[in-house]
Parts: sequence; structure tokens; C-alpha cells
Amino acid sequence: MRTDSHTYLITAAEDGLSVKTYLRAVLRLSGAQITALKQDARGILADGVHVTVRHVLRAGQTLTLALYDKESSERIVPRKMPLYILYEDDAVLVLNKPPYVPTHPSHGHFEDTLANGLAYLFAQRGVPFVFRSCSRLDRDTSGVVTVAKTRAAAYHFQCAHTAGEVHKEYLAVLCGHLPGAGGEISAPIRRVEDSVITRTVAPDGAPALTRWRMCARGTAPDGTPLSLVAAQPVTGRTHQLRVHFAHLGYPILGDFLYGRELSGAEALITRQALHCRMTAFAHPVSGRYMTLSAAVPEDFLPLLRCFDKQEGAFVQWH
Repeated sequence: MRTDSHTYLITAAEDGLSVKTYLRAVLRLSGAQITALKQDARGILADGVHVTVRHVLRAGQTLTLALYDKESSERIVPRKMPLYILYEDDAVLVLNKPPYVPTHPSHGHFEDTLANGLAYLFAQRGVPFVFRSCSRLDRDTSGVVTVAKTRAAAYHFQCAHTAGEVHKEYLAVLCGHLPGAGGEISAPIRRVEDSVITRTVAPDGAPALTRWRMCARGTAPDGTPLSLVAAQPVTGRTHQLRVHFAHLGYPILGDFLYGRELSGAEALITRQALHCRMTAFAHPVSGRYMTLSAAVPEDFLPLLRCFDKQEGAFVQWH
């Protein structure tokens, strides 16, 4: 699949705009992206003819932009691994990340990440690859990860995240029977002093808001009460869901950083029981609103059997 250009049809509402205004106001490209287009001999084409950013657009014209990568990321080593692609086009790639796979390289994980697998895939295609993750999951959290394939798409997602226009929903199994049918958790989060990883709720933290709804209450084989919830992090703080549910006193099962051991219940899963099951956003090129879902991995299925009406209520998550 090629990622060497994007073509846009100019509408009546955009008639009379200069190319520069269109790039900034409609596509929301950065100054650096516009400069790169100007420096490319075929960077900006109107009806197939090279034009400058001063060109005035007319309704019905096609504007083609060379929004492609010329070189791959040097620091990402291609490594073959299974990839579970939910959706792909010239601008966006959405995957279902398995548990125990880091999203991007970091200390101790330089060749076993999702980025390494994608670098291998693109190398096989003969296409330059730059890893631009628009949503990052912890190593032990499974589910939807969105990757921008162009600089323009990455900038679009950055703006959309800031504006709260990208939505995600997670499934989480909590320790205990959380009361109520749903609610909000509004509690500021900051990094714990002297720790690079751990976060905590604190008055001087960054604002953080989580919405949740109860899916089912159940019991582990050893008698431990469990709750299955769907959670939406309205803000995107590090470890937000893990910190917020622990703050309520109902930590995510298997989360030994923020949770607790519960006799035999933790044997049901060897990681935090957290799965990003859905994302929704406006496509960075077409504007079409998209909703993509990721099936839960195999290690999550024993947990679902702990809840009543598993076959009827949860079949859509398989």
C-alpha cells in the first residue's frame, strides 16, 4: 500500500481559498509540513499541475500533496512478529496489540515492540517507515493502537486529542463489587516523587477525568468479588485508569503496581486485566467518523467466565 500522496477534492465552501490557507485552516498542517511540501518539486499539485501556496483553489479542483516519508526511522530495528491489523489506508493504521508487547522501544525493549514489527512489515513492502503512534498502551495492556502513516495524519490526531475528539473505551476487571451503574472519577494525577513510572492522585496533579459504566458483577473461583466495567479516559494521563480505580479502592485485577494480591484470584491473569476495546475518531483525510473495535485476547476469556450471562452479554467482545 503506497503512502506517497494524498488527493483532496475542493468543495464549494473552500472555493477561493489560497493553497496556504487550505493547508493551514482546513488540513491543519504545521509550518514545517508546509515548508517540506514547498521544497518538493511535486509537493503541491492542482489538477496534476505544480502550483505554489499562493495558488487560489476553485471548487471541483483536486489538490494532491506529497505527504510521504523519504527515509525510515533509523533507531527502530525491523523484527518479524505477528501483527493484528484492524484497519489500514494511506493515512492510518489501527492494530489490536497483544498483551506483553511494548508499543515503542524503551530501555530493555529495543527489538520486541510493536514499532519493530511494523518496521519489518514496511521493509517487506519496500516503503519507508516512521513510527508515529497516536495512542500508546502499557506493555501489559492489550487492545487498540492507532498509528499515523504521514506527518499530516499525526498532526491531525495531535490536534484531535487536544480537542477531546478521539474517544477510547476499555474493558477492565476490578477487584471487589464497585457500587452503582456508572459514574465519573475526577481526580488529579501526578508522578510520584523519586519514581519515573508510578503515578498517584494528588491535589497538585494534572486534571484527570474517567467515565465508567458497570457491565457485570461476578465472583472468581476462589470467591473473590469482581466487577467488569467499561471505562472511557476523557483525559489521557499516564496510567489513568489504573490509578483512578485504585484510588476508589477497586484496583484492576492483576495490577501489582497499584493493586493488591487476592489469594487465588490473581492466578486468573498474569497482567493487569485491562483491554482497549474501541476507538472512534474522524479520519484525518476524509473526515469520515470511524469506530474500530478489538476482540479481547485469549488470556481475558477466563475472566469473562466469572460473570453472569457471559454468553449473551459479552459475546460481542470476542
